[in-house]
Amino acid sequence: MENFDIVNPDPGAMIEALRAFGYNLGTSIADIVDNAIWANATDIWIDFFWDGENSTISIKDNGRGMSASDLLNAMRPGSKNPLEDRDLNDLGRFGLGLKTASFAQCRKLTVGSKIRDGNIRIRCWDLEYINKCHEWRLIDIDPLHADEIFAQLKTQTSGTIVLWNNIDRIAKGLDARDSNHENLFYEQIDHVKYHLSMVFHRFLEKKNPIHIFINNRPIAPWDPFLKGHPSTQHLPEERLVISGQRISIKPFVLPHRSKLDDRSYERAGGPGGWHLRQGFYIYRSGRLIVPGDWLGLGFRKEEFTKLARIQVDLPNSLDQEWNIDVKKSTARPPVSSRKDFRRIARLTIDKAIAIYKHRGKVAGHGSSESFNFPW
Repeated sequence: MENFDIVNPDPGAMIEALRAFGYNLGTSIADIVDNAIWANATDIWIDFFWDGENSTISIKDNGRGMSASDLLNAMRPGSKNPLEDRDLNDLGRFGLGLKTASFAQCRKLTVGSKIRDGNIRIRCWDLEYINKCHEWRLIDIDPLHADEIFAQLKTQTSGTIVLWNNIDRIAKGLDARDSNHENLFYEQIDHVKYHLSMVFHRFLEKKNPIHIFINNRPIAPWDPFLKGHPSTQHLPEERLVISGQRISIKPFVLPHRSKLDDRSYERAGGPGGWHLRQGFYIYRSGRLIVPGDWLGLGFRKEEFTKLARIQVDLPNSLDQEWNIDVKKSTARPPVSSRKDFRRIARLTIDKAIAIYKHRGKVAGHGSSESFNFPW
């Protein structure tokens, strides 16, 4: 027999480490929305409630919900092996998203869920309690003594509510009586709105769309490629095979500034603006992972290349080959495909530069009868 020691990590130290994964508020909430979409939710409500340091954020959905055992597993850090085969529509990978995304923003995570014809189940991770008991104690909360928000599940056939209390990353030190502090808190809504409209735009604009609301206001999708604009160039789609899996690459060259009115131009720039949003857009199972990047292929983001945007669709079976991280915010193409990606990027950039330099002019006209020349 082998000699060994079992060395369990200290719960408090481990969770504090999980808080440092680098999530911002937008990427944290997007991770919770991933779970709702996977649970077949059609409506997702995100609510910011202001109360100074006691402010809360909740994410509710009308998905299929979780049984007692499913909820227990969902609250377990590392509930899923990233090497296991998954459903093609599964937006998760590591089994960490709910926990790491939540811990990055709050010190108390409470999740309540209900399946069809089932009872409401509520579990809670309280970091202050864990630091005192030094054990992985997941609190089982009686619905009768839970936060009143979980009573909303009584009127739903099924669904899940994620509640963040003690959201110290954005509310620590805020005074409930200070209107400036209140404005700072609600300014977070705009950041989250723009991020979700970008990351989930294909779910929001499909034939049977999901609906996402922030404080009861619906989020509109943001299309990075202006596919419906007559001056957008749709370059030929290419398909590559990586590790036996097929991926799709669709390059677009967006219209010149002269082809867009001021409002359309500003909106088309997207979160961060035109300069930031150029490059490859990596989608995994329809969910945006990388919102514009040249993927370390040797190209820089320049003013004259900003009209180049390239859509890449990956199956979730290529997560490891593409080095997709826990936050689902970075990806890099495998070495074997970098030459093809560099070629496609070069082709798209050349056409984008031509449009940029020629101010979007049409190459030629069949007739000049409609023009009145001043001479």
